[in-house]
Amino acid sequence: MTVRAYLDYAGLGRLREPARSAMRVALDEVLPEGSAEVGRIFPARRLARATAAELLDCSPDEVAFVPNTSTGIHLVADGLDWRPGDEVVVFERDFPANVHPWRALRDRGVTLSWVPMRDGGYRLADVEAAIGPATRLVAVSHVNFATGFRIDLDAVCALARARGALVCVDAVQSLGVLPLSLRRTPVDFLAAGAHKWLGGPMGTGVFFCRATRLASLRVPGGWFGFSGANDMLSKGAGHFSYDLAPLPTAARVEGGMYDVLGMVGLAAALAELRQVGIFEVAARVRHLTQWLCAELAELGCAISANTDGDSWSGIVSFVHPGVASVRLAEELVAGGVHVSQPDGQVRVAPHYWTEDVEVRRLLAAVANCVSL
Repeated sequence: MTVRAYLDYAGLGRLREPARSAMRVALDEVLPEGSAEVGRIFPARRLARATAAELLDCSPDEVAFVPNTSTGIHLVADGLDWRPGDEVVVFERDFPANVHPWRALRDRGVTLSWVPMRDGGYRLADVEAAIGPATRLVAVSHVNFATGFRIDLDAVCALARARGALVCVDAVQSLGVLPLSLRRTPVDFLAAGAHKWLGGPMGTGVFFCRATRLASLRVPGGWFGFSGANDMLSKGAGHFSYDLAPLPTAARVEGGMYDVLGMVGLAAALAELRQVGIFEVAARVRHLTQWLCAELAELGCAISANTDGDSWSGIVSFVHPGVASVRLAEELVAGGVHVSQPDGQVRVAPHYWTEDVEVRRLLAAVANCVSL
């Protein structure tokens, strides 16, 4: 199918040439040679960690790599020492990856408190009402996957701190398109797959654990997660020991051998994003989403969430009163204009690299569909 306009970064990002090129070199020149050449690509993980920490404005020691958002959230849900009667605050109509791990805690006596969705978003008064004396953690998505509503993380953290609760963030729909400083915004944990706005390969992702919270997580005992793990293999007979201390950094959760090819691609994708600059990315995407909202409204479409002030994101979702969203999305995709339609809405998600002509093609295609 010919792609005339790609506007589905909220579904799957396009793997850009720097990442593809780096992965081709690894695949063609390094991996076929096994251990003889693999050392050439091992530094990619160190570089990716430093760049991810720069993007998040945190210490590299607080960054770990995971295969996806779900794995990162499970590290928290499965790793904390839960007690019967603990409560987790979750959000209505959130993506399942940020609900299922918390629901699974019910057999350990943990209950859920739900924040209602209103007009495509969430109100801080409802978040405050959902947080009670038993609340142990607030599990919040920075940006809702379907409507594109962005919540005020600083305000959520303040509400949680007032009750002594932790905050775990699903940032898969914001990391790589919206600036976020974890030095300023005191979330405790964050997880984000890299295959959307970060432009990384599928099966790669980022996990953040604040240094002061690392000791509270029980993590799987993968052999890479221990200090001196490699030394124990190189000292010869008589020095082999399993009595090793866990790494004092978030890298302790990474376990054993990882996807080195994916890490090469992720390192290159993060490097390109750093070169452009996250504030430049956000400014470009803000321009595109404002344009989309204005033009779609002119075509009679209803935008699904408030995009004023700081509530905007890279997602613009809408419905049209005269055309079913499923049908409209299918017709757009059939015409080479790639969007998606989660939760009964047409979802449009441009990125920094989206060209103006792609937005015009989308708007022309929507105008044609709604006029039929």
